[in-house]
Amino acid sequence: MNKAELIEAMASHAGISASDAQGILDVCIETTTAALSRGDSAVIVGFGSFSISKRSARTGRNPQTGRGAPGDSPVTFGACPEFAAALDLNPGKGDEASAKCRDADVVIDAEYLAQRVGRGDAGLSKADAKKALDGLVSATVRALKKGDRLSLGESFGSFSISKRSARTGRNPQTGKEIQIAAKKVVKFKAGAELSKAVN
Repeated sequence: MNKAELIEAMASHAGISASDAQGILDVCIETTTAALSRGDSAVIVGFGSFSISKRSARTGRNPQTGRGAPGDSPVTFGACPEFAAALDLNPGKGDEASAKCRDADVVIDAEYLAQRVGRGDAGLSKADAKKALDGLVSATVRALKKGDRLSLGESFGSFSISKRSARTGRNPQTGKEIQIAAKKVVKFKAGAELSKAVN
């Protein structure tokens, strides 16, 4: 699914114009990108949270070119509980997605979007903005459940489902080995422009 298809699905779900749906998606992307470039975290309520995870400097190689890779600051994504539930993900005990979806530096919700997306002098109602956010979630869920990838272009990035195998871990408090069940997770890959903005 690409950005145009997502906008169409959001507009249809919310009963709003495609231009209003595009405005909502653009505000979500622009606000998230601005927050991440400042080093802040951002959450799109009901969808997920975005933050920067600094990696230590290391030497790596591009397997295609054999050249070393530059340092990076990857964007991490955590699905909000309602989004994870709609995808039938198994978040497991101790998952922090719920907390991250409430405690971000920048919160993008229906009220925020209604204020930022104008429709002439009348503006966009909070109810319509909420329906559009619900449309964003439902369209993304449909695409990911089918095994598709949601691509929002090089300016932002793409979402897909990834499977994590069962593995043995350690309880950080006791040091005892524990078995971690296999689970599916939403994987976000930052586009080139977003990666550049946060580096």
